[in-house]
Amino acid sequence: MDFSMTMTLDPPTAVVTANGELDIFTAREVSQRLLDAMNAGCLRVLVDLGGVTFCDASALGVFARTRHQLAENDGSMDFVATSPPFRRLCALTGLDEVFDLN
Repeated sequence: MDFSMTMTLDPPTAVVTANGELDIFTAREVSQRLLDAMNAGCLRVLVDLGGVTFCDASALGVFARTRHQLAENDGSMDFVATSPPFRRLCALTGLDEVFDLN
């Protein structure tokens, strides 16, 4: 399983960069790190998934829940870069419209 993730916190903004495979195993780490960012006062999350080589529905669920939690607190999550595998799965599920990837 090839996965790496970095996160920079500068409240109220967090920048998350993920590379490799986003699947059920790595989604847990992503979820926890995003929760940590929100608990640190970050209400704006910028996500760079340009280096993601694989993405499954569990990872999409993490991003959808995080986006919803942020919105409930007047926050936002924006994707600043996305890979073809991520965009394809978002298009298949209709989340490309929700995540504003078009």
